[in-house]
Amino acid sequence: MQNNKYKPRESTKNQSAPTSINGTGKSNSVLLWLLLPLGITALCLSPMLKNSFTNWDDEMYVVNNLLLHGPDWKGIFTRPVSSNYHPLTILSLAFNYRLSELAPFSYFLVNLLFHLANTALVFYLIWILSGKKTVVASLTALVFGIHPMHVESVAWISERKDVLYAFFFLLSLIQYWKYLFEEKKSHYRYSYLFFVLSLLSKPAAIMLPFVLFLLDYWKGLEFNKKLVFNKIPFIVLSIVFAVITFRMQSGIAVSGFEIYPGWMRLFFACYVVMIYFIRFIVPYPLCTFQPFPSPDNLGSAVYLSPLFILALLVFLWYNRKNKLVVFGILFFIVNLLLVMQLIPIGSTIVSERYTYVPYIGLAFLVAMLIEKLTSRYGKQARWIGLTVVSFVYGLVTFGRTNVWKDSGTLWTDVISHYPVAPTPRNNRAHYLFKKAEAATFDTEKISLYEQVIEDCNVALATAGAIHLNADQESSADGNAFLKFDLYSLRAGTYERLNQPDKAIEDYTQCISIYPKNEFAYINRGALLFEENKYREAIDDFTKAISIKPAGGYYLNRSYCYFKSGDRVKAKEDLQKALQLGENVPEDYRNEFK
Repeated sequence: MQNNKYKPRESTKNQSAPTSINGTGKSNSVLLWLLLPLGITALCLSPMLKNSFTNWDDEMYVVNNLLLHGPDWKGIFTRPVSSNYHPLTILSLAFNYRLSELAPFSYFLVNLLFHLANTALVFYLIWILSGKKTVVASLTALVFGIHPMHVESVAWISERKDVLYAFFFLLSLIQYWKYLFEEKKSHYRYSYLFFVLSLLSKPAAIMLPFVLFLLDYWKGLEFNKKLVFNKIPFIVLSIVFAVITFRMQSGIAVSGFEIYPGWMRLFFACYVVMIYFIRFIVPYPLCTFQPFPSPDNLGSAVYLSPLFILALLVFLWYNRKNKLVVFGILFFIVNLLLVMQLIPIGSTIVSERYTYVPYIGLAFLVAMLIEKLTSRYGKQARWIGLTVVSFVYGLVTFGRTNVWKDSGTLWTDVISHYPVAPTPRNNRAHYLFKKAEAATFDTEKISLYEQVIEDCNVALATAGAIHLNADQESSADGNAFLKFDLYSLRAGTYERLNQPDKAIEDYTQCISIYPKNEFAYINRGALLFEENKYREAIDDFTKAISIKPAGGYYLNRSYCYFKSGDRVKAKEDLQKALQLGENVPEDYRNEFK
């Protein structure tokens, strides 16, 4: 693109001289107004540094992620994690693993440092967008830094992708804004480079080209072919990453189409925008896991949400000449387009982390309105605004960091809001099971195992129907996986409580869900062996061998044959186990010499 062919029409409205609180324009005053939100943000989020990993994706992203070991450079850039392609995010986690392996402190520290950097970038972005209004930039950055809805993005290690993609996203916007004023190709190229890095951190960055159009609008540029033309490289890259992401998540998305028809998804979109808008002002109630409503009863809030959208559209229409209102609200909506649940993905209708970038638009709008009140009512308005935001949002955010202390606190908080939701119960049950395994005293173990069974019972009673296709092993039905997991967990708990009959029943349920999975056959066979039911155990081990001929399975069946008096078949299976490299106890091998 030639600079002499594209000269943006400058808007005097947004180009006032640098100002400070007293109008002197001193840089040290600007720095003080930047340090204010940074200091408050660091203070409010500091408790998270003492937290632990949770069993909500942290095991997939960090604890059990072999890509971090080494690290595996090729795997990081070629293999998706959790159905997403975000190699820079995984690379940053690999840095933490190299630094401290599985000690969580460094992971949280890096998350917090990126969030503080993003808070500073928000300050700078709003400072240049607002005509260098320092107080507006400071208040916007403060809201961004300590808004309670943003805790999830920072205090959850697996959401490293949020703070990382936002970092490059904001840098891209800043460079593009500079390009509009200075017309230097270097700013355009840097904007594109940061866009690429943002996409490699999280696919949500594909909405950046639309935000660039909003910057054109805020600058006062007339919409024409030239504006579209300079977005083409951005749009093409967005399309490429959108296709990649959809293909990776298509299995999850398709299941949403089966359960929720098109008209329901339109209601969901209205509801999502309404809830995120309301919780920007009143961040209550807060919950990290907010499941989809039952398709049989969406709830009054969902059904009434189109009225809110209608009111918002009417408001925008009557204020269509107010650039501040249009820019702030559209910045909010554009960055929510991917998560409006028009295509239901995942198991939550609303997720607090999705507001991380969108709330910048609303915060900017509110900060500018407070600045206008300042000119009308004096400096007291700005101090009242800063004090109220710091106290209310800061206090809630400080408390919310403790919710992410560990899996127990996380899921107990969710269950307090959704007591019969199966996924939170299942995740807490897994946490309690591991805690019971590590417990020292038998009374503590028994108490924890009983809590595991209680959570499993509630989850199984409320889990939805299973929809399996003809090839059950390749089915992506979420309820099938969930119920299989619950039955197997409860079965293992019954084993430890010395209740083999109940454990056998649960393993039988697992087999009914996934008859081609050897796990339940092996475990049920082992219990039947302990109950001296050798013929039934042989059938289970035979089925497991037909699915996966492992050496351990042959050895187990050999024991059954031996106990039932068939030494010939026992020896045959023993030899097969040895051929497959199974470590066979010497005393058992001696039985056949």
